[in-house]
Amino acid sequence: MDFSKYFYEKRNIPKIMTQPDQINARDEFNSKRLEVHSSSKNIQNTVSNEKLEMHSNNEKLAVYSNTLDIWDEIALKEIQRGEHTNLIDARSKYQNINLVQVNDLRLYLDKQLQFSSVDEQIYHEALVHPIMSQVENPKHILILGGGDALALREVLKYTSVLHVDLVDLDEEMIRMAREVPEIVSLNKRALFDDRVTVHICDAKEFLQSQSLLYDVIIIDFPDPATEVLSQLYTKEFFTYVSHFLAEGGALVCQSNSPADAPLVYWSIAKTMKSAELTVKSYHTIVPSFGNDWGFHIATNQSAVLKRIEKLSVTVPHQTLPPTLSPLFQFKSELLEQQDFAVLNTQDNLTLHDCYRKDMQF
Repeated sequence: MDFSKYFYEKRNIPKIMTQPDQINARDEFNSKRLEVHSSSKNIQNTVSNEKLEMHSNNEKLAVYSNTLDIWDEIALKEIQRGEHTNLIDARSKYQNINLVQVNDLRLYLDKQLQFSSVDEQIYHEALVHPIMSQVENPKHILILGGGDALALREVLKYTSVLHVDLVDLDEEMIRMAREVPEIVSLNKRALFDDRVTVHICDAKEFLQSQSLLYDVIIIDFPDPATEVLSQLYTKEFFTYVSHFLAEGGALVCQSNSPADAPLVYWSIAKTMKSAELTVKSYHTIVPSFGNDWGFHIATNQSAVLKRIEKLSVTVPHQTLPPTLSPLFQFKSELLEQQDFAVLNTQDNLTLHDCYRKDMQF
């Protein structure tokens, strides 16, 4: 089936999630020109979407290391030229944080879009509900990353949940999710729920101090754009995390776009499989991200995921199909990209290089 058509038409999700002027995000992203819309004045600037001309490999690496996805940076600059409200414009210990109010609410970390309030539920519902529907009566949940508490908001919809450990490295992200009214409203005061314990520390550091087993582990880390971030997606890390799964438990990992970052997406899947995990790959359309976005569910018990595609989500949601099967369908040209996947290990970190290659549009 045409997956994008299902989401845009059947689920009544607007094709444009970035501004009131309607744009087909998928078509625009794949065209040769990118139209960036000023949210307040509807000023349309066209940016040539041609391959960047660099004078040396060093310059190229510097650009990709510093700007990563340049279109997010361009969009942020365009928003800031128009009428907007800077709710947060600060530097934490780890990253630049921009929270911008226009017609929507947008969070940028190091100038990279993390969410738009118009369509963030698409991403977070897809991240959380397939795995929460798969595991029977999930009680103990671990979220690694996700300091904005939007994934947590979705987890807390399940009455079976007794306790959630949320681990995020950046204290400023947690403060924002607790204190900034616009974010608190968006995450439904999730951090104030008695079932939640927040841990401000490194994920590996947290796990080293734990003995609790979890029914569901949600990995919502930043994309592996640097060598440091690449270490969060290694064979060794996935092996270690899987040791904290309870009987019948599963983990899910956000994994970038199978359409726009296929090398990263399928390399994460390959790396998870190398950790002796059974893996199911799926994706959804997130228009504010410009295309689809992908995830991998994994378990160390092969029988656990056999029925996942036939399941339905039983808690309130806005964007998921009646059964989960459409999320697990890929066009053949996307599946063919699996052949180029590489293994990411602690001794041979490759994923950040994959990211740079994928960003060389």
